[in-house]
Order: sequence, then structure tokens, then C-alpha cells
Amino acid sequence: MPVMRLRLQALAAVAALGSSLLIHAGAQAQSGVVPPDAAGFTDYVATQLRQQLGDGTVVVREPLTLGVADQRTRLDKLYAGCQTNRAHCADDVNAFVKATTQNFRASTIPATRESLRLAVRTAASVQQSQREVGGDATTFRPRPFVGPLVTVPVFDTLRASRLISEKDYKTLDLSVDQVRELARKNTYNALPQVLQTAKPVASGEVGRLDGPVLQPSRLIFIDDWKPLADAQHGTLIVAAPANDTVLYIGDDSAASLDALRAQVREIMGKSANPLTDVLLRWSPSGWVTMP
Repeated sequence: MPVMRLRLQALAAVAALGSSLLIHAGAQAQSGVVPPDAAGFTDYVATQLRQQLGDGTVVVREPLTLGVADQRTRLDKLYAGCQTNRAHCADDVNAFVKATTQNFRASTIPATRESLRLAVRTAASVQQSQREVGGDATTFRPRPFVGPLVTVPVFDTLRASRLISEKDYKTLDLSVDQVRELARKNTYNALPQVLQTAKPVASGEVGRLDGPVLQPSRLIFIDDWKPLADAQHGTLIVAAPANDTVLYIGDDSAASLDALRAQVREIMGKSANPLTDVLLRWSPSGWVTMP
């Protein structure tokens, strides 16, 4: 009996320790403290992703390896970065979770005419996407816009967007020009007029447009910006640091330009989908890049 009692006590102690560890891991995940060990780190990231995608979508396969739906997701680089710089670890994990969530949601967007939009992206980002899918230069059909920016058709659901593939053109039963025309029309109808959301700003102030719609797509419609430029005595300089943000100023003083560039750097540094730091000046004939 004493031996049996000791064994039962030992088993109870092990169970209590396991329960304590699980509670501790859960508390860390809720408190935002990122565990330093590989297994705890993996569980932490998995917990953050499950909050966005659901419990059944994310599984832990092994330390530093997750399964997101049927995709194998490695955490090696993220973990190495956290080990190097613990102070920025939580921010890095948050950015990773946001990007992974957006990519997953984008991959599940169906090809419908209603969700067609015309997005503004950098030529470099579209080329990178083409390399990732093994496509050639025409896979996503980008067209030059201004400076490093291009316009490209996407499917957008407010929560995520994805580039249109060759297969999607067949699904839609539309030509390349028809897709772009419909995407442009849908985009315009989805965006309120600029002056409904963008108010004139005083010297030294930075205006901001953000939200779930593809804010940089507003730049495609150059005439819509004329009332705002007129209200700012003909001066309008904009920046599109992220897919959900457009900034603008109403004068070209050094102080205002510095303030605008500072906000651009801050947003791009924190965004999971940074766009560009190029500044654009409005003119009746189109945007002009600034040096």
C-alpha cells in the first residue's frame, strides 16, 4: 500500500506539473509574453494564429513548424530574429501573424466578378509574386502607373486580396481588357469620393485616409483629387506607405515634407504589407514623382 500510494502521488504530481505548464503557456499567450524556448514559442504563435483563423485551421507539427490548413509553415527565421532581438519579438510575431492570416484568407478568395478590384502595387512586389508561383512577366498582367507603381487586377473581400491568375481569367470568362475595365469600375464604386473622407489640411499637418478598402487605388482616379488640391491652393502631395493607407499634405515646405516622410517610414516599418515611400505631387494630367 505505501508503494502504491507513492506511485499515485507521483502520477498526481506529474499531472499537476503538466497542467501548470499548460496554464503558464496559456497565460503567456494572453499576456503577450513570447516564450524563449522553441516549443513554447511555437505554441505561442499557434495560439495567436488560431485566434484569427480558428482552432481547426492551425496545428503544431513539431517545434518551429506549424500546419496552417494544408500548408507547412516554418518559424525558424522568426524564432531566430526573436532570439537576436527580444525587445522587438512581440511586434515581429504580430506582423508575422497578420501577414500569414492575410495570405491564408487571400488563398481562399473565390474568383467572382463582384470581387474584382484594381490595385496599386509596386512592380517589384508583383515580380516577386510571379517568381513565387513560377510565372512569367505576364502572369498577373500589371501595367505601369507612376514611378515604381503599377496597377494590377485583384480579387478583394475587404479582409484580404489576391492577384488574378491566368486560370481566373478562364473562370471569369473575360478578356484581359474586360477584367481591367470591370475591376476599375468596381473599385470606383467601392470608394467614396475623396472629399467625403479627406479634408483639407493646414500647413504642417498630415492628412490620412485608411480603412478596409484598397486606399492606394484612389490614386488611379486623378480627377477625384482635384477638389482637394483646389481647397489646398493647388498643392497636394501624397504617399501610399501601405495597402490600407494614403497620407497627404497641402504644402511643400521642408517641415511638411519631413513630417510626411516621417509618418511614411513609421507606417512602412510596422505594416505587414508596406507599399512605397515615394511621394507624388498632384497635377491635372496625373501624378508626378518627387525627388
